Amino acid sequence: MIKPIAKNYKGLISITGPTRSGKSKLAEFLIKEQDLVTYIATSKPRPNDPDWQKRIDIHRRRRPDSWTLIEHPTDICKAIETIRGNQSILIDSLAGLVEHYLIEDNDQWNKFQNKLLNCLTEDNLCIVLVSEEVGWGIVPATPIGHLFRERHSTLSSLICSKSKKRWLAVNGTAIDLDKIGELIP
Repeated sequence: MIKPIAKNYKGLISITGPTRSGKSKLAEFLIKEQDLVTYIATSKPRPNDPDWQKRIDIHRRRRPDSWTLIEHPTDICKAIETIRGNQSILIDSLAGLVEHYLIEDNDQWNKFQNKLLNCLTEDNLCIVLVSEEVGWGIVPATPIGHLFRERHSTLSSLICSKSKKRWLAVNGTAIDLDKIGELIP
């Protein structure tokens, strides 16, 4: 049976899974008993996409009013640095971060990726990060789609390898990857 994480837990927890798998609900459940939670929503608003807005509204309604909200920060590492050690962070989701950096060249992307990995793995905070499994779907037909999938998949794998706990959500079912899986050497 899944239980929320302990109040004194420090470290990175990654949750991956396909679209509408329950990733965000799982993240919210795992972190729900923490005293202070900062929710970092990474995606920018899409005013011409009513379906996207409905999904955002569903997430907003589920979040407790006591949680602090940071929406689509320009520099997520700076935002994380402002959060004290007695707080916990839920980042939803990796795709929004990758989307911000699609216009950057590979050098800038690699600098961001390394900075983010260092920022997430300092072990002085409890951080729960939600990440989509984009490589299980359609092969993108456009160069930007391919770039997004490659950057996202690589970063998601790196984050997972640095996480203290790893979960996979599929069709509303949470799978503890640490109990049944082994990291590939």
